[in-house]
Order: sequence, then C-alpha cells, then structure tokens
Amino acid sequence: MMRRASIFGAGALAVVAALLAGGCGHSEPATVQLGAKRLTVVVLVVDSLMPEEVEPTSMPNLEALKSGGTVTSPDGPPIAVQGGTFYAESRAVYAAETIPNHVAMMTGVYPTRNGIPTNDFIDQFNGSATAKARLSIPERLTATTLFTWIQQRCRATGINPEIRTGATLSKKYLYDVFLGDAANDRVNDDPDVFNLAPDTYWNPTDSDAYIGSPDEHTPDAPTMADAVARIDGVDFFFINLGDVDRSAHAGDQQARSAVMVDTDQQVGRLVNALQPRWADTVLFVVSDHGMDYSPPGPVNAISTQATLDAVGACTTPMKAIPSGGTEGVYVLDRALALDQRQAALRAARACVLGSGSCANLCPGVPAPANAARISGAWYSTDDPSDSAGNMPLVIDSHSGNVGDLTLFAAAAGKFAEPQTDPNGVIPGNHGHPSTLRSTFLITGGSPWVKKPQLIAASVASPSVYDRLPEQSENVDVAPTVAWLLGLGIEPGEFPDYPEHDSGFDGRILKEAFAQFDGDPGAASPTVCGRFD
Repeated sequence: MMRRASIFGAGALAVVAALLAGGCGHSEPATVQLGAKRLTVVVLVVDSLMPEEVEPTSMPNLEALKSGGTVTSPDGPPIAVQGGTFYAESRAVYAAETIPNHVAMMTGVYPTRNGIPTNDFIDQFNGSATAKARLSIPERLTATTLFTWIQQRCRATGINPEIRTGATLSKKYLYDVFLGDAANDRVNDDPDVFNLAPDTYWNPTDSDAYIGSPDEHTPDAPTMADAVARIDGVDFFFINLGDVDRSAHAGDQQARSAVMVDTDQQVGRLVNALQPRWADTVLFVVSDHGMDYSPPGPVNAISTQATLDAVGACTTPMKAIPSGGTEGVYVLDRALALDQRQAALRAARACVLGSGSCANLCPGVPAPANAARISGAWYSTDDPSDSAGNMPLVIDSHSGNVGDLTLFAAAAGKFAEPQTDPNGVIPGNHGHPSTLRSTFLITGGSPWVKKPQLIAASVASPSVYDRLPEQSENVDVAPTVAWLLGLGIEPGEFPDYPEHDSGFDGRILKEAFAQFDGDPGAASPTVCGRFD
C-alpha cells in the first residue's frame, strides 16, 4: 500500500521531547508533572467484519457505537452512547489476512518493514526448510510494537511508571506473534528491535473452551470474559474476537450471520465493563480484513504446484504455499543468484497466468487447475525485465516472507495444494485484494471523540486499490494511539529509519478528534496517558 508521509511528532509536547532526547536508556527516572486523569484506549478487532455488516438488525450495539443510541449488555443496565467516527472506506494491508493486519495495527508500518506479510509461509531462516509454516514467529516481527513503545517511552524513562498494557486475543497464532523477544531468549531478525509482550496477556489455549487444530481459537464469550476480568487497571488494551471469521470458514454466510448477534452482545459486555471510566475512554472497533465466499469443496479451488513442478524442471524447483485467496511461490534454492531466481519466476508467472510467453520459456507446461480464477501475480523483488509483474505502489508488501512471487485469486477463488486439500476448500476465504476493504470506527465516551460522523469517500465507488486521503487504514491504529497516549515518537527513532527515511507509515486520524478542529498540528492531549 502507498506509504503516506509520517506526520506524527509534529505536535508532540516539548517537555516529552526534551525528556526523551537521550533515547530509552535513561539511568535516572525523568521528572514531569502528570495530570490527575488517566486515559483508557481499547482496540477491539472483530475479525473479518465488513463495514456494511455494522447495521441495527444483527449488530445493534456496534450500530449504537457508530451512530449513537443504546448499548445493551447481560452484565448491566442499558447504556446511552453518542456514537463516533465511522469510515466508509477503510483498508487492510496486503495480504488481507489476520496476522499481518494485527501486526500492522500494533506497529503502524507496512509488511515491507514489519516482516509479517502473510499468515502462511516457508521459513527461509531455517535453512533448507520447505514446509508450510505459520508466520506467527515473534523474531520475524521486525518493527517495534505499541506494547514496546509504551514500555520504552513511559515506564523505562520513569515518566509514567504506572502505565500498563494488556491483550486478550482469541486466536493462538495472534498470541504467539506478540509474545515478544524476551520469551525463550529470542533474537529478533532486526538486531535493533527487542519487542516486549503486553503486561497482562491471556493465552487462549488455557481456556476450557479453546478449540484445537485446525480452528485454534477460543469463542467470543469466554474471550470477552477474560478481557473484562483483565482490563481493570490497564491503560492500553488489545482484543480480538474471532467467531465472525471462524464461522465463515466453518460454514457460510448463514453461519456467519447467526454468530454476529452473540459477537455484538460481547461488545456490549465490553462497554459495560468500561462504564466506570467511559468518560475517559477512546474505543477503536476495527476489522483485520473482509471476507469472500466460494462454494465448499474444490469447485473454485486453484492448484498451481503441478505447473510449478513442470516449470521447475526447466529452471529450478519452486514451492507453492496456499493461504486462502493468495499463494506464495518460493524458489527453494536460496543460494541462486537473484538474476537466476528472477528468470525462473518470470517463467512461473507466465505459465500460471497462461501467458503466451510460457511456451517459449518452458514448453509443454500444463495450466493450473482453475487457472481462470487467478487474477494476477506480483514479484516481491521488482524485476526490471518484467515490470508488469512488479507489485503496485499501493500494495507495500515487498517481503521475502510473502514469497518470491505472490499470486492472488479473483473473487470467489481460493488456492489449495492439492486442489482437494480440506484446508483450502472452505467456503469463507480472504487474503486477495477483493477482501482488502475493512471496518474502522473510533468511538468512546471521551469528549475528544467527535460524535457521530461518517467519513464518506471523496470519489464514487472507489476500488480496493484506491488510496483516498480521507480513508483509514489498519496502519493508522498505532500512530493514532501513540498520539492519544502522548508517546512523542519521532521518525528517526524507528529502527529502520536509515533505510526507509520514515516513522509511522500510517497517519494520525485527525478528523476523528476535536483537538484538530482549530489546530492541524494539535499536541497530544496526554503525557504517557495522563491528563488534567
């Protein structure tokens, strides 16, 4: 996706900038007068929720948080809320999958920089490994998370040693990826990064309700029960509810619709738990990606491995790693020179897309199963000899972890290797560009949150590739939270700044907050989450 210029830090409080000028290694606690009030920021991810699904019938609590109304909960009386800022157009990062988008939210940078571009990959760091693996490995996460920034900026400096972070994530692989580099003495792939886990952190596998492989998640009700029990005393809290997503994978649209009512009730439980401090709460309700449907079974399943094997016989062996609506193609011999790998990938791209040049590059190669459902293919390293296959600027996912060549399906298409693989022929899938559209709402009881307003698209019927200045993206979560909490992070403090010349890729969502009405460079309203 298109990298937008970082504006964070322009309005940071001078006192914070001065205190932090020496970095995070202060030997003595900093002294600063903190406000008497404490801001609470909660990011709630309703996994795979699409913006049109936030409506009064199936999700009345979310509709009330969006437009104003009454939130109900089995745990307490009805609660009047005023609504918030809802984005008609919001975007996930590519690939539109769960792990990369939660990481994008917590780092504020695109997969090119954070190392997590997909759910499933070949772990090239493990030598000659060729097996499919989950990209939920903390040391592959090469960008600093909000959990770490808060610790470094507020606690390690002594500015606010009481600030606390927490997370309740329903899916095991999300729990794994945010464990941090302290767990098991991990060494991050970027030696300048050392991530920390949240201060209070729930392992979903500890729940009696946890559903094992291949589901690997805890349902929404026990997940929210943990969040409600854990959230007291936490200033920044991150929650994932997975039932809406998992129901689509297990069934279809009908199963998904049935689950939404319960998920919405869990949202009501969260608002009820926040009531004692609702007036000082900012609540983000977002989704990680959208959802696409196809018939169950191999009807629309795409299988490319036989094609790649034939191409590999005339070039070099390659492996396909399917992941819903996307698939990564990896050259297995990592010792090959770049030009040799690119020559092989050019042949692979021509043959999987059915280009006429396939016959010249590798004669006699069979077409993939359901080849017509492959929409396109991008190189993760630009190839000047085949610029048509270079990844568009609006898809900023140039990472070897996504594969040397990433294929994507048309709507209702899905990858499976082999074509009858039961893990690849489920009816609900995502990852491909048609599922980049996501949900984004900023609400809460804080008077700073503008209530209610719809941020409409500036053009009619934008495509998922359009990047509009008014729309939100998942990478906007971290810079907006960092502004709210007064972390004062400057671009030059990012570990990869010399390479990318950038701070956050996302932006502060200024239009959602009253402070910016008269001052486009408004300073943070807090210092490490405290204010008067």
